[in-house]
Amino acid sequence: MQFKTLSVVTATIAGFLFVALLLFPEFMYSLFQIPQTESASFMARRAAILFLTLGILSWLMRNAEHSESRQMVCLSFIIMMFGLAILGTFEYVREYAGVGIGLAIVTELALGFAYLKVYFNTRHRLNRQNQCAQ
Repeated sequence: MQFKTLSVVTATIAGFLFVALLLFPEFMYSLFQIPQTESASFMARRAAILFLTLGILSWLMRNAEHSESRQMVCLSFIIMMFGLAILGTFEYVREYAGVGIGLAIVTELALGFAYLKVYFNTRHRLNRQNQCAQ
């Protein structure tokens, strides 16, 4: 998958999560089978803003040329996606989240591996460019 396509997919998912967590957090509570509390709603609204920011970052980076900066964005998304997948699995095993967390885990793993592939493909190109420049 190309970086641009991956960025657009990530921005779209983040945008959906922003709207869902800000306006319809009950959907997420139901999907993950977690209790709806004031504390959970407070955290959902805060997470919504984080997803908005990640969506904007992904969207604005979609046309970025191969560079160290783009590599760092890829690396950040790799860590985030795999970290969320691990955390989701851990919470499912502890029975704090229901089977619906599986959708999030699969999505996070898919995005994590896609960013990992882009990261290594681009890294090889950057190394070759640096060798040619010398």
